[in-house]
Amino acid sequence: MTNPEALAALATAIEAEKQSLHNYLAFAWNTRDSSGKQMFVRLATDEFEHMRLLETQQVGLAQSGGWQPAPVDATVIERIVPRLSDKSLRIRGTEGQNQLSALNTALDLERSAQTFYEEQSRKVQAEPARTMFARLSEMEAAHYALIQAEIDNIQQTGFWFGLREFSLESER
Repeated sequence: MTNPEALAALATAIEAEKQSLHNYLAFAWNTRDSSGKQMFVRLATDEFEHMRLLETQQVGLAQSGGWQPAPVDATVIERIVPRLSDKSLRIRGTEGQNQLSALNTALDLERSAQTFYEEQSRKVQAEPARTMFARLSEMEAAHYALIQAEIDNIQQTGFWFGLREFSLESER
């Protein structure tokens, strides 16, 4: 990946993070359930941090022509997704269909972001950039898992983070 290509990829990523940030704040504003609001605000906060990281890399790349090592620590969402057990943290309420629409949009955003970062990780040759894009992809995957759990809860599929919660049917 050439320097102009890398700068273009960073600009695209920054715009995508800004759009996700805007969408999540709008979803939080329109969600009546407090736990749903908190989830969308947390997602917006993560997207803001992703945007700042990408902007820092963009400035560094434009000024020095090289990628800078950038530690990308685990987010709160990444730390809680595998262990989240308090179902009161999930979105509930009478606005299920509106929440479901917002969550499906969020799911699409996270899937697109994850795919974009995976592609960039494969294209770039500089190790700091490859590591950064791979971590961003992992973070978006954690967001995706959290959002999918919320959708499963609203739709009462009996699944939670991809695992069957329980079955009333006998196992033969």
